[in-house]
Amino acid sequence: MSDATTTWNEMKRRHAEVCATGQVGIAPEPRRPAAAVLACSDARVPPSLMFGHPGELFVVRLAGNSATPGAIASLTYAVEQLDTDLVVVLGHTGCGAVQAALASDAPSTFDAIVTPIDEMLTACGDCDDIDAAVTANVRHNVRRLRRDRGPLGHAVRAGRVVLRGAIHDVRTGHLIDLDDHLDHDHQDHDHPSTPIPARSTS
Repeated sequence: MSDATTTWNEMKRRHAEVCATGQVGIAPEPRRPAAAVLACSDARVPPSLMFGHPGELFVVRLAGNSATPGAIASLTYAVEQLDTDLVVVLGHTGCGAVQAALASDAPSTFDAIVTPIDEMLTACGDCDDIDAAVTANVRHNVRRLRRDRGPLGHAVRAGRVVLRGAIHDVRTGHLIDLDDHLDHDHQDHDHPSTPIPARSTS
C-alpha cells in the first residue's frame, strides 16, 4: 500500500472519529460563523485549530492569503449571507508564496499565486526580506478588502464588519496582531505591532 493510500485511509478514520463526537461536521443548517478568515494554504497554519474554533470559522485559504476576486466573493458570502461581522487576513512567517514572489523566478504555473503578491512588492519600498514582505502582504490585502467596491467593502467602511490583519509566527507560535489602524494607509514603521501568544491547539 502506498504512503498516499495509507494517509488517506488514516484521514477517513480520523474523520469518522471527529464527526462521531458531534462537535464538528454535523450541522444540517447553515450557522453564523464566529469570523471569516482569509489565510494561507500552508498546513502549519490551520485557523480553526489555532484560534480554538473548530467548526465555527468561515475559512478561505489560498497560497499567499491574497484577496483575489474569488476570495473576496467567498468572504462577501460570509458577510452578506451568514451575517459574519469579523473578517481576518492571516499571514504567516516564512510564507512560501511570498518567498517565490521575492525570488522572481517562480515557474509560470504559479502565476496566479505570485502575481497578486508581485503587485504588492512593486509598491513596497522596504520588502527586501521575507518577514517585511509577509507583513506588507497582509497589510496590502487588508486594504484591498476595505477598498472593495462590492458589499464587503461597503460593510467594512460602514462599520458593520470589523477587519483585522495578523501574522502567525511559525517559529515561536506567537500571533502578531497588526492593530495599527490598517483601515488607513499608514506606513509599517509608524505603529509597532504587538506580539501575543497564540492559543494552544492541544
